[in-house]
Amino acid sequence: MKNLKPAVLSAAVAWLLVSAGVNALAQATSYPSRPVRIIVPFTAGGLADNLARGVAHGLSSAWAQPVVVENRPGANTIIAAQAAAKAPADGYTLLMANDPTLSSNQYLYSKLPYDPVKDFVPVINVAETLEVLVAGPGFKGSTLADLVAQAKAHPGQVTYGTYGAGSKAHIDAEAFSKVTRVKLLHVPYKGVADVVPALLSGQVQISFTGVPPVAQVVKAGQLRAIAIAAPQRSSTLPQVPTFAEAGLPNFHSSAWFGLVAPSGTPQAVIDKVAQDVSRIIRQPDFQAKFISGVGLELLDQGPAQFAEFLMKDRFAYQTHIQDLGVKLD
Repeated sequence: MKNLKPAVLSAAVAWLLVSAGVNALAQATSYPSRPVRIIVPFTAGGLADNLARGVAHGLSSAWAQPVVVENRPGANTIIAAQAAAKAPADGYTLLMANDPTLSSNQYLYSKLPYDPVKDFVPVINVAETLEVLVAGPGFKGSTLADLVAQAKAHPGQVTYGTYGAGSKAHIDAEAFSKVTRVKLLHVPYKGVADVVPALLSGQVQISFTGVPPVAQVVKAGQLRAIAIAAPQRSSTLPQVPTFAEAGLPNFHSSAWFGLVAPSGTPQAVIDKVAQDVSRIIRQPDFQAKFISGVGLELLDQGPAQFAEFLMKDRFAYQTHIQDLGVKLD
């Protein structure tokens, strides 16, 4: 275009911009024209899975297209993330990501089969959960002081279950061990849905987990909630003290769940998914069944806000993991 006159050049640029806008609008208008899948890095029945299925059901109704959930558990969400990163960037594959997927894995492993920053684009950060320390019948105690005392009296014999090495639960337990100067025995599982039965059967004694997977069994008296890792008590489990109230100040932890897409996915499609999911998760019936009703906190952060959130989250994990000295390879 170097030989074109300025007026002609301006017109050509304007035409390209208009054409791009029309194409973007067409993409958003026609999307989706076939089934969409949401990959979940955990086993069926867990917290992320239930949330993803609720979103999928709402989108299926809104789009008149099937939205299916595909569970790919294992390797601290790496298996699912790798599959999603390699998928076509067309909006027909989404990933229900969480802390390890996009924030902590890059500091836990020296090499990943995907790039948490370059391979994904944020769509919408849906919700977060406060973390709670729970104990099963295999733990003979009821307070944080009891746990610390037993762990010091029997180093390496108090067992804790997690949904995988490098998971939020694992990092929380390592942080707890460091600040209390105790040694615990790690027993990893594939998902939260496996940890709860392990606690109930006495296979493991304690676990750090989100509030929703254990709220009902705690209320039923089958598990004991020792402390909430938050500045304030949980409205779902108001009788459970915070770590500060239990004698360990400044021990805070929460986990988030958000949808991302492969990098290169058209912005118009990303915006459409974000807007439609936002409408779904703000519906009172949805919140009662999948958010506040189960102990989650609504985030509803769109693409730009989610991107800013991720920058801060990654920095926090980098600092935290370096301080703990945890490496998984």
